[in-house]
Amino acid sequence: MNAHERIRRALRYMELHLDEPVSLAVLADISMYAPHHFHHVFRGLIGEGVAEYQRRLKMQRAAGSLLYSNRQIIDIALQAGYGSQEAFTRAFKRWSGFTPKHYRKWAPAHEYISGEMLMESKQSLLKEYNLTVEVKTFPEKHVASMRYTGDYHGCGVVHEQLGDWAAKHDLFTGEEEWLGLCYDDPKITPAEKCRYDACITVPDTYDVPEGAEKRVIEAGRYATILHKGSYSTLYLTYAALLGEWLPQSGEELTDAPCQQVYLKHDQDMPEEELLTEIRVELK
Repeated sequence: MNAHERIRRALRYMELHLDEPVSLAVLADISMYAPHHFHHVFRGLIGEGVAEYQRRLKMQRAAGSLLYSNRQIIDIALQAGYGSQEAFTRAFKRWSGFTPKHYRKWAPAHEYISGEMLMESKQSLLKEYNLTVEVKTFPEKHVASMRYTGDYHGCGVVHEQLGDWAAKHDLFTGEEEWLGLCYDDPKITPAEKCRYDACITVPDTYDVPEGAEKRVIEAGRYATILHKGSYSTLYLTYAALLGEWLPQSGEELTDAPCQQVYLKHDQDMPEEELLTEIRVELK
């Protein structure tokens, strides 16, 4: 197991236990490093210390809650680990340049269309692009995954790596499902820090060999929407789902990453024939 794989184990643990105190000793043990080496290896590979990384993930989650939910700011502050709304407001402004109230209303919007903007403009992406949102229930799913960190436009490289790995281990059965887990919103997180897991489904009892990580996607209710065509316009379908449908639905999102399930994705397929289902988990 190389250094990147060992540190990825620590990252996964931190993501799954984001609201719990982080013990360097536990992270070092998970990564199989001596505690006095772990911190230096982590910073060298990630570019941030453990506390900085955890703080950024909490702020990104808080920013997402401000954009995509009607939760009270004090509740978001408490979840982020602050004892008061005032303390959270100061910290959030240092991080984003906006107070939480101003961020919710005037968030910097690269390729972003909020529900409020849609309602004010009377624009409907759902109608314009003939999109339909369905709420579905999916069972638990076991996958082998590989992590990619960077601009989402470059995540194809990790799918190629996963495909080579899957071919080596005879995982192409015709029944497998390919998907990506998107942890970060590029409007909130710098492109070079966006986290993405390329995944292929595997049998529940499959022991994943070295080179990939086995994980479980929990059963649950999901809002789903089909995107047809180029991946470069996925942001419009996300805007229709999260910026238009969600605020009017009365539903709330969990903290689970967005799923992109690649229903039609052959490498030589014309872009207009690509078919991707976006799934976001609901409470």
